Amino acid sequence: MKLKKMLKITLLTLLAVGVFSLFIRPYRVSDISMNYALMDGDLVWMENLSTGFHVPSFFGIYIDRHLWSREEGIHRGEILAFRHPLDRRLYLKRVVALPGDRIFEKGKNFYLQLGADSNRTRAFAQKHHLPLVQNALGSWLVNPYMHYYPVVHDPTVVGPKELIDYPVTTIPPHRYFFMGDFRDNSTDSRFFGPVPYRYIYSKLFFVWQRARSLEALASISHYDQEHPLVIRKKY
Repeated sequence: MKLKKMLKITLLTLLAVGVFSLFIRPYRVSDISMNYALMDGDLVWMENLSTGFHVPSFFGIYIDRHLWSREEGIHRGEILAFRHPLDRRLYLKRVVALPGDRIFEKGKNFYLQLGADSNRTRAFAQKHHLPLVQNALGSWLVNPYMHYYPVVHDPTVVGPKELIDYPVTTIPPHRYFFMGDFRDNSTDSRFFGPVPYRYIYSKLFFVWQRARSLEALASISHYDQEHPLVIRKKY
C-alpha cells in the first residue's frame, strides 16, 4: 500500500514537472552578446505563453510553429528566445523593432520610426523626452533603448560593415528585428535579417544574476581577437 502511494506521488510529480516544462524553461547564458543586462553564467527563466504557445524544443529538436499564436504579446525592448534562421540554435536577444516599424543604423547609431509613421514617432519622442532627428524620410528616434537598457559599444571595433551601418528597412509582417545589447559583439538581425514569428519560442521573465567582483567583471572577454570578420582600430 505504501509502495503504491509513493509510486502515485512520483508519477504525479513527474507529470507536474512535464507540464511545467512546457510553459517555463530555464536557460544558462553562455555568451556576452547581451552584456550587461545578461552576462555569461546568468540563469534566466523563459515563459512559453504570453507570446503564443510554441511547440517546445526537446533534445535539440525544433518544430517551427505555434500551437497558439499571440503576436500582440511581443513588445519593443523585450528579450526573447528565438531560433537562429541558419544554425538552428536558440538565441537570446532584445527585440528592437516590430512588424511595420522602419529602422536604419548609421555610424553605430540606431534609428527607429514607429510603424513607419513620422508623426507617431515625433509624438512618442515628445511625450517621453527622447532625442529625435529629421531626414528626408521623416522623424526618427535615436538610440531609444540606450535610455533604458545598458546598451554598449566597443569603440575599437570598426567593422564588419553590419556592425556600423544598416540600410533603411521596413520590417515585414510577422517578422521581428533583434539586436544584442553589446552591439559590437552580437550576431543578430543585422546579419540574418528580421526573424519570422514562427522562430520565436519564449520570453524572458526572470533573471538570476550571480554576484561578481570587480576583478570578475574586468576579466570578461569583450571580443574574440581572432574573429575573422572583426576589424579593430589600432592605437
